[in-house]
Amino acid sequence: MLLAAVPILSDGQQMSSLKTTTMAQWPGGLVIDHTCIDLGAIPGAWIDDAQDNVRVHYAHTSHGGQITEGLGRIESDNSTFAYSRGDRTLPADENALCMMDGNPPHIYITPELYWQGASAVAITQTTLDNNPTLTVSLWSWCCQLYDYTEPQTQEYLDAMAALEAANPGITFVYMTCNAQSSGGSGYNRWLRNEQIRQYCIDNNKVLFDFADLDCWSNGAQNTYEHTVGEVTYDIPLEHEDFNGDEAGHTTYTSCEQKGRAFWWLMATLAGWNDSTSSTTSTTTSTTNTDTGNPELPDALLISASIGAIIILIVAFIMISRRSRS
Repeated sequence: MLLAAVPILSDGQQMSSLKTTTMAQWPGGLVIDHTCIDLGAIPGAWIDDAQDNVRVHYAHTSHGGQITEGLGRIESDNSTFAYSRGDRTLPADENALCMMDGNPPHIYITPELYWQGASAVAITQTTLDNNPTLTVSLWSWCCQLYDYTEPQTQEYLDAMAALEAANPGITFVYMTCNAQSSGGSGYNRWLRNEQIRQYCIDNNKVLFDFADLDCWSNGAQNTYEHTVGEVTYDIPLEHEDFNGDEAGHTTYTSCEQKGRAFWWLMATLAGWNDSTSSTTSTTTSTTNTDTGNPELPDALLISASIGAIIILIVAFIMISRRSRS
């Protein structure tokens, strides 16, 4: 589907200095999560196409290195999934997925060096301008969403949308934050991750769901209980199988899972239209319980709305009965 891209700034004003153009969209969003990790489901031809035609710009800090670690380990096990990573340069290797790692001249990319503020956007724009063969750009969170507010997270979404509008030939991939935090900070990053997910679904964006991939292992999702007021929630948490520090603050297994999902993303961006997803069970394990008082959850608002509707229906029935009598 082709839609007109309308750039929006954080203050809600249209950015008239950027031309409005058409760009590829995914109705309902393209979400890459734990259901997208079966490399055997990807036709080999689409792996070849990704290696031939997709050129990736990837900016990240240490947690984001889980993806590059995973890609390297997958290649070591199966040369079909060859990939070439350049340190702040874009490789030109044939028969390999080519990736620029960093945002020149920087290699460790915080928000201030990719999307947060005019100077950050200028760095990213220069990278894209200087590498016209790039087709994909993405930035990985570290732990910022542990304490970011809703407006701060919206700033990220607005900045990504503006970059999309300025670069219609580039697919910008949104990401969620890692799911390693528990307690109140874990609840907050879950809310902010949900904010990003919903935005991507509502606006037909491409999402690499890093947090979801953290929480699932062998068909089971790990959660912890967190209480807000009188409501207790099961908050997704990094699976116990991935508790370690072998690479990027996690285990090699977790890195490989993200690498497999990344290949799924690359094949899809190359043109593969998967009709099914790798399926897993929805078994949930609960690890611990805690309490806190962050913002009012959406579930309470929904419950209140349903209650109001029921009251209105009962009142209508009573009035109808009286009018008949």
